[in-house]
Amino acid sequence: MDEKAKALKELLEILVEHPDLAERITITIKPNRIIQSNETPTDNK
Repeated sequence: MDEKAKALKELLEILVEHPDLAERITITIKPNRIIQSNETPTDNK
C-alpha cells in the first residue's frame, strides 16, 4: 500500500472512531482524468 492510500485509510479510521469530527470535515475527491460526456464510467481505464 502506498503512502497516500495508507494515510487515507488512517484518516478514515480516525473518522470512524470520532464521528463528531466527521461532521465538520468536507472531502472533495477529484478524478485522475476528466471523463468525456460520451464515455461511461466503465470506459475509464
